[in-house]
Amino acid sequence: MKSIFTTLLLLFTFISFSQDFSDKSQIEVTLNNYIDGFYQGDTLKLKAALKPRLYKFGYLKDKETGDYKFYQELPYKKALALAQQLKDQGRLLTETEMRGVKVLEIANHIAAARVTGAWGIDYILLSKDKDKWMIEQVIWEGPYVKKYKEDATTTYYLIRHSEKDQSDKTNRNPHLTEKGRKRAENWSTILKNMKFDAVYSTDYNRTKETATPTAKANGLELKFYDPRNMDMVKFKKNTKGKTVLIVGHSNTTPMFTNRLLGKKKYEMMNENNNGGLYIVTISNSETSSMVLQVD
Repeated sequence: MKSIFTTLLLLFTFISFSQDFSDKSQIEVTLNNYIDGFYQGDTLKLKAALKPRLYKFGYLKDKETGDYKFYQELPYKKALALAQQLKDQGRLLTETEMRGVKVLEIANHIAAARVTGAWGIDYILLSKDKDKWMIEQVIWEGPYVKKYKEDATTTYYLIRHSEKDQSDKTNRNPHLTEKGRKRAENWSTILKNMKFDAVYSTDYNRTKETATPTAKANGLELKFYDPRNMDMVKFKKNTKGKTVLIVGHSNTTPMFTNRLLGKKKYEMMNENNNGGLYIVTISNSETSSMVLQVD
């Protein structure tokens, strides 16, 4: 009886943690879409982040007096118009130094967050509607002050390729089996709420076929990497603030995870394990990881 209760407790904890993690990740996607909307003049990303009843206003510091003065209200339609105007004028930004998002608190239906951008700092209220987190209200101040800088949150999802065809032991580059193809499609379903900025794969049939459904679902082309010749400093710099899927092998996936963590934490995967999901989060100079088993 005790073992049954223990199993149920662990199951409940796993489900609750997964839901919380998913909510946090979705909110971070919304916040990054909000930044991209103005940085890149991307009205589609802005529409994905904002509720039509948006209420936004701010305070701008007077350069001469140092006083903060009420600037303006920016409702939904004006926000979209501003993003389009920035794009039309070519006033686009790619910097990451001032860019940052931080989820402050998540309740059942509402959440609070903080965003730093080139313009300054925003405090944001969001609500959840049909399992999608969107921005309801924003209050901001500018210009940007360095002490408010938040490190961009970077999230890596690492999986091994799905089941491969082992009928020919001499074939070093086999394709996926039917079961493997179904698992690859299932990964794209499981990860559908994660808006990926990049999908990386080793240059083998089995990894490419595993990565492709998720890449297509996010409108991305595969990026190829060689786990034996990785400049990890450069890789982490290029992916800072992004959400990334990395598809590898039973030995390279935990190895890659360890390199992201900067320590040896995980051992090589069992050859029969095609459902391990490694998640590494780097935020505010803190690094954490977890492993889920998805079968």
